[in-house]
Amino acid sequence: MFDDRGGSLVSFARLDDNLLEGLYGPARPVCSLVVVELGQRVLLGFNVARQQWELPGGSLKMGESAHEAAIRELEEETGIRADRLSPVARAEFSFSGEATSLAVVFAVVLDSDPNLVESDELNNFHWWVPTEELWEGLSPLDAEVIRRCLRRASDDAE
Repeated sequence: MFDDRGGSLVSFARLDDNLLEGLYGPARPVCSLVVVELGQRVLLGFNVARQQWELPGGSLKMGESAHEAAIRELEEETGIRADRLSPVARAEFSFSGEATSLAVVFAVVLDSDPNLVESDELNNFHWWVPTEELWEGLSPLDAEVIRRCLRRASDDAE
């Protein structure tokens, strides 16, 4: 899976439980992504710097865990406060042929519409139904991560 900027989704591995310890091998995650679900929809934000629609998330700060980064980034970028996020997967990305970067993907299911707050990073929001087609400006890498994460949820329900 590639995007038009030279980025690729190198690997995607589902997590079977909530334990993240020891799952990375020698690689340490550099960022966290959050799949925010409400009904059959997933939240996307418009990233001002990259000029594309993508998942909330971002880089880990020094000494911060992937879970802590996911909670912080979600609140900073969307205004959503969630103390508990479920780890769903780890994904490896490569951007413009550089070394791969490891991300941990978390999920949270909301019961009601949140009061979304724009930030310097994400200045607009869209609730996307992942069975719908991709559109111009939607990160195909994030769309693929979303679909793979939701596939897990539907597999678990069977």
